[in-house]
Amino acid sequence: MRTSTFSTRTLPWLLALSSSLLIAACGGSKDPILGMGQLVTLAPSVSATAPLASNPVVTGVAVNTRITATFNKPMSATSLNTDTFNLQCPAGVPTSSSVDYDAPSRVATLSPTANLPAGTRCTVTVTTVAQDTNGVALSANFTWMFETGSSSDITPPVVTHHVPGQGAVSATNTQLSVTFSEEMTPSSLNAVSFSVQNTSDNTPVQGAVIYAVGARTASFTPTNPLANNTAFTATVSNAATDLAGNAMLAPKVWSFTTAQALDTTSPTITLVNPAEDSTGVCINKTVNATFSEPMSPSSLTTTTLTLAPTSSLNTPVTAVITYDALTRIASINPSANLTASTAYNATVLSGSQGVKDLAGNALQADKVWRFTTGVGECQTPVALGAASNFAILSSAAITNIPTSFITGDVGLTPDTGANISGFSDPLTCPEVVGRIYAVDSSGPTCALVDAVLLSNAKTDALAAFTNAMGAARGTPTPISTNLEGLTFYPGLYESLTTIDLSVGGILTLDAQGDPNAVFVIRSATAINALSTSQVVLSGAAKASNVFWSAGSAITLGVNSVMKGSLLASTAITLQTGAQLEGRALNQGAAAAAITCDACTITVPSP
Repeated sequence: MRTSTFSTRTLPWLLALSSSLLIAACGGSKDPILGMGQLVTLAPSVSATAPLASNPVVTGVAVNTRITATFNKPMSATSLNTDTFNLQCPAGVPTSSSVDYDAPSRVATLSPTANLPAGTRCTVTVTTVAQDTNGVALSANFTWMFETGSSSDITPPVVTHHVPGQGAVSATNTQLSVTFSEEMTPSSLNAVSFSVQNTSDNTPVQGAVIYAVGARTASFTPTNPLANNTAFTATVSNAATDLAGNAMLAPKVWSFTTAQALDTTSPTITLVNPAEDSTGVCINKTVNATFSEPMSPSSLTTTTLTLAPTSSLNTPVTAVITYDALTRIASINPSANLTASTAYNATVLSGSQGVKDLAGNALQADKVWRFTTGVGECQTPVALGAASNFAILSSAAITNIPTSFITGDVGLTPDTGANISGFSDPLTCPEVVGRIYAVDSSGPTCALVDAVLLSNAKTDALAAFTNAMGAARGTPTPISTNLEGLTFYPGLYESLTTIDLSVGGILTLDAQGDPNAVFVIRSATAINALSTSQVVLSGAAKASNVFWSAGSAITLGVNSVMKGSLLASTAITLQTGAQLEGRALNQGAAAAAITCDACTITVPSP
């Protein structure tokens, strides 16, 4: 890479880089995040976790996962061990494990020595003996729970988003970022597995790599500004692994060029949710801020994003931070319900100690907004438990018409394995990225026989269906038969007759800037998405938070596009070319076959 002279182009970069390095630094006598002022003695806190510390708890966690906790400040590695960061699975039963600390990313990783028990509620605790590099301890234990699913994770991670994009023209002082389909092992993302080269002469770019839990994003910060008007190639190798140790199937390689310009534009906040001065806000609400440009995930912590009662601003609620790189939305996820009928202030910190974009530019002024809670709860996700790993889980039969593309597990119970039919190569079942499970050996050669696992998954699928259809979810918004041209906002919707989405029709699900918003749409009878119809997600809505339940059958027509998990009482049919980002699950004595005709099913990312 060409060597730049010290100039007006270089000086802002050095200032931005020094700020970035303070965030990523791993030690020293002063606090690298909060600076050298009076905030040095602020107690450290847990900013992000995997599995996510959420309310309600995450279910369906792979039994071979590692556990991570990210801190808002650099921590003393010697203070993080199995005494100060421990796992009980089930609660009250200590789990044998080891703990490592990745200083650049401020992430502690707990690795169980054996697979966790299936279908079990587990408890994780970071204690007040854990200290930052200044010897300041957590002010209180941080505890969260999650529930394991029925199987281990064998799905390779993939890159879902990167900045700069393929062929993009970038400022010379940018960081590079790459986002994955699932949480990764922080120590596997480093300058070896995530590298950048000058394309013209293959000269490596020197830089530092950090990984942000809760954003599923690794960032590469060049040591010096990139040469201008130059092509570069970025590579993420398959040395990068997820928390279950699965490597990417192939390296991710892309190219971009630089312009003769620096990015000196400060980011702004374009949308907040709840909106300013909202009232009657759900007490289990997450709080969200949408940014005008991609942000540095490592700058989004419990120090820079806070939520506190208006009457007690020095007592922020316990929460973790997540960030969606694709939508540029940061979320404050409270660990418990907010107090009813109470005013709260949300704050995004600006300046040298605040949030920053990928070029190190800080928000120019603090963003503070207020809202008041009501007394009710927002819709919560339908807990799928051990069924969450399945793209298809059927009771009577699974009929595949090649060639389909299925990402996720496939299972049939109580029917025999012989009723799993039509996969193009029964020796390897290449159409399935995941496992096929059967109750006996009469299924495809590639199928695993595990009647207990399937029984557990089927039990959880039945519980999920009952939960989705239950009165406890509150009073639904009534909907008519045909959904064409409608827009739904987060909540519960119900038709007492068949739900149809007509030929070529579009239904929009708008989360209004809340990536945690939940949609539950149910019919007392059938759901039919006719040919070429589409369900479109907007406003940061996620397929993982959309649930369709039907008192009888669900049918996706030819070349239709559906988002969300399907929970049917009887049959589920995906006609030729249908695309489902979700799951096809049926259950109970009346459940019939699930049919996939050259369809695509992908279990959604969290």
